[in-house]
Amino acid sequence: MGAKYTYDESGVTFFYYALTVLSLVIAPATVYFLAGKRNSDAAVKPKTSKVRHRKAKAKSSLPRAKVALLLAGWALIFLLSYKVKTTKIKEAERWDPYEVLGIDNGESEDVIKRAYRKLSLKWHPDKADDDMKEKAGEMMAEIGRAYKTLTNAEARDNYEKYGNPDGMQTQSMGIALPRLLVEAHTSPFVLALYGLIFGFIMPFYVGSWWYNSTRYQKDRILNTTMATFFKNIREHISQRNLIELLTAASEFAEDDLKYDPSEEAALNAIVEKSQNVSRRHALENFTPSKKFTSKSAWKANVLLHSHFFRVKISDAKLADQQQQVVMTALTLVHRGLLQISTGHNWYSCSNLLMGISQMLVQGVCAYDAPIIQLPGITWETQHKLYEEKKLYSVNQLMRMPAPEQRETLQVLSDKQFSEAIQVAKTIPRLEIARAMLTVVGDKVITPSSIVTLIVKLKIANVKGKIVPREKGVPVADIESIESEDTAAIENFVANYKKKADKQSPSEAYCPYFAGRKDSQWWLCFASYQSGKLVVPPVRINDLESERVIVLQFQAPPQKETYRFHVGVKSDSFIGCDILQEVQMTVVDRTELPTEPPVVDDISEPEEDSIAAQMAQLRGQQAGARRGADDSSDEE
Repeated sequence: MGAKYTYDESGVTFFYYALTVLSLVIAPATVYFLAGKRNSDAAVKPKTSKVRHRKAKAKSSLPRAKVALLLAGWALIFLLSYKVKTTKIKEAERWDPYEVLGIDNGESEDVIKRAYRKLSLKWHPDKADDDMKEKAGEMMAEIGRAYKTLTNAEARDNYEKYGNPDGMQTQSMGIALPRLLVEAHTSPFVLALYGLIFGFIMPFYVGSWWYNSTRYQKDRILNTTMATFFKNIREHISQRNLIELLTAASEFAEDDLKYDPSEEAALNAIVEKSQNVSRRHALENFTPSKKFTSKSAWKANVLLHSHFFRVKISDAKLADQQQQVVMTALTLVHRGLLQISTGHNWYSCSNLLMGISQMLVQGVCAYDAPIIQLPGITWETQHKLYEEKKLYSVNQLMRMPAPEQRETLQVLSDKQFSEAIQVAKTIPRLEIARAMLTVVGDKVITPSSIVTLIVKLKIANVKGKIVPREKGVPVADIESIESEDTAAIENFVANYKKKADKQSPSEAYCPYFAGRKDSQWWLCFASYQSGKLVVPPVRINDLESERVIVLQFQAPPQKETYRFHVGVKSDSFIGCDILQEVQMTVVDRTELPTEPPVVDDISEPEEDSIAAQMAQLRGQQAGARRGADDSSDEE
């Protein structure tokens, strides 16, 4: 059977093709656009007051163009759907000889002949009127063809097999494209369109995507930046050198942040202001880096230190770039430098990087008192409060009675004092409620055993609520479990739901950080002797009131008493960090309690039983074999 390909002359099949392709493009694009819009709308705006703000970006016309294209696409989909529904498709009619003769399928030849004679008399052209002769001739031809088909064995067999008395016919296959696309006068335009799409537009976008994807790590940090970090970071490095290394990131040489010679005078003025602040308060003097000497690194260093010193920048463009530098630097610390440091288990370096995170969020120096985080407290007032009132931390302020708080903060107006106290109440006061080292199921820790660290954290100035647990699982509070109660500890570790329902973290008060920042924490567990992290730090993103952390590590192989530091450090606030020392004594395995003997409850079989006879027979055979062995030895 031959196949004949034809193009769609009427456009009916093309409607189906166009509707399918357009739906596959427009529907996912609409979902993606709406999801991105919802995420951007839900991109939480800061609720706390801000001293520094980022310049609102001018609304791009691109979203409007996307909306217009999507609306046009959906309108086209509805139009095509209407055309598909209303356009009638001309289907090929199946010719049926039985229907022509007016008889049922499978009738005998006599019935076929009678029907033929009857219809011949009715539609014979010689008996028809003049106005019906043409129709009578057509009907007579159909009747004759039907009679021949049903009375001729070969024709009837062809009809039953192929649906046509003449046998197999050519099959027509339609292509859902209009003939206009393949006609000679339109082929140059069609080829030009194909060449533009597949030869330029598609390679351009694929190449751009590939180039951008190969420039970045999975955490969206440039490969060149990570290479610089890997090459220059060290275990024993100062915080100043870490900040200089941070400013050497390639992100600060990109188009939005790179150095512009026209900014030289404004940057020099910022440097002078920063140096004045550092000299006035006896801080480490701000000087350019001697190792990373590029202009972009210098600019980033100037903007970061002006942020730490809270220097006001009059240039609107540089002020906006400063906040962009701060946000970029925070990402580079969390996802770049800190990952490298913790990957090497460097505790001191990781601790310094976490401190830089606090400095970036609060806009403070490493030597600032925590009280400077409160509104109304400036560089001058923090020194005055310490010298005259010996006030250093927020926790110290909150432990005072209300009248003493007001007397201490006399430098503030009533409104400023009220705001300062309200903010001080939101700054978390974290406690380590319990820190325990144990081997689950044992009362002592033996060499190379698997040790479990259980730490319970509480925020003291928040009304605690228990972290949700699985229903029906009784889990005792770890604070109430005695260290010697191995069964209770084992039950707690076995049933504690590590992936508990997430709590909602509170927003950190950070007026000098332009964006919203949620309060998060790091839990570090480090060896006092080696100064190394025992396990990677745990990032706690959902601490609202209390949280239990369970970690495991392998005990050292030597019998000794080891000292560890359990440290919890905020990524947003200064003065909230806590450090607690825990000890672990590794003893010899001989000090483990002896296991109780296994009681053998199997009784001896009776003498007259089959089991006893079989046991006696086996004993005799064994004795015979032993006797043979002994005789062979004597020989």
